[in-house]
Amino acid sequence: MTVPKITKVVLQAIRRSKKPLSKGELVQITGLSLATVTEHVERLIRSQLVTDLELGQSTGGRKPRLLSFNTEAGYIAAIDLESTHVHVGILDLTCSIIISRSRLIDVSQGPKAVLEQIKELLFQLLDESKIDQNLIKGIGMGLPGPVEFSTGLPASLPIMPGWDRYPIHQFWSQYFDCPCFVDNNVYTMLLGEHTVDSISDIENFIFLKVGNGIGAGIMVKGEIYRGASEYAGNIGHNNICHDHLCYCGNRGCLEAIAGGRAIARKAEQIAREGKSTILKEVLKIKGKITIDDVKFAVREADPVMVELIRESGFQIGSVLAGLVNFFNPSLICIGGSVAEIGDVLLASIRQAVYQKSLPISTRDLVIRSSYLGDKAGIIGAAVLTAEKIIDDSLIRTKEGTYSI
Repeated sequence: MTVPKITKVVLQAIRRSKKPLSKGELVQITGLSLATVTEHVERLIRSQLVTDLELGQSTGGRKPRLLSFNTEAGYIAAIDLESTHVHVGILDLTCSIIISRSRLIDVSQGPKAVLEQIKELLFQLLDESKIDQNLIKGIGMGLPGPVEFSTGLPASLPIMPGWDRYPIHQFWSQYFDCPCFVDNNVYTMLLGEHTVDSISDIENFIFLKVGNGIGAGIMVKGEIYRGASEYAGNIGHNNICHDHLCYCGNRGCLEAIAGGRAIARKAEQIAREGKSTILKEVLKIKGKITIDDVKFAVREADPVMVELIRESGFQIGSVLAGLVNFFNPSLICIGGSVAEIGDVLLASIRQAVYQKSLPISTRDLVIRSSYLGDKAGIIGAAVLTAEKIIDDSLIRTKEGTYSI
């Protein structure tokens, strides 16, 4: 049976709130009358989707009952897949993490092999948390590449052979009786970051992911901007006038010179030439250099690696400056595995943006590291899923109550 739109509005307001709400506060948030709020709240309480166990401060009369979302109404399985690792979590419907874990993974193994490994990790988390798989109300998954969000199908990407148009939702439907939502993980990171209290009211901002790939999630007036083909924000393939061949087939892409793989490749060459004492020793032991080795060398203040990261950050910031001039955001948050290098990268990105953008575009601009770090992806995947399942999957039972 059809659920009234007003009911969804009231439930979403309660679910999104960081604290329990009184009916008066719900009236202010939703713009509905007190009688309307009361009617729908009572039905949501009978449906056990909302609880009213707390008493608020009196403003002169009786203490108001405070309403909160029932966090035991269900859970979300959230997955943040990168090209070399995956972060899997189980979150409640308010998008608070119950349990999560990361594991190394190789997306080039293909979707079946990778999804089987993720499934194994997810079921381990369910066992450890003692959460019944039937209580999973939705699955959210971020991928390290373009996704046609309206269909949930990945687009072709050379680093992900076999993933093009692969029906990920069909894989999960074998194990869970719930909807599955798939998106580019720079968009899920953007959504996750937007849950942070200090920026949740900022409507125009950019989340810049710097990992093996480089991409931007763009929020316009509180909504993700996806573009005509749902692939907006691919700044890693902006041409910056060099001759390096990118995996996309073009030459001169930002990602081919400043992405994680490119940095590790250049660092390994530096180590082979003996220019970095630290990485020269690492190369002897391991036989190769990874981005984690570069992070270690930067933390140890290796001057050659510090300079390499400064150059990479300035190149990234130079491209970002064009986006700042065009879009004029209030905030840029920078995350991703390479961004974990820290202040050296952040400072050089800032330098390039402020140097190459118009002063009027940067007058009120804040550029900072991600608040959520490696948790942004799974929290954002859960936010995406929770919003969708309440909007699309909330049903009315024969008894007149509601169920997810």
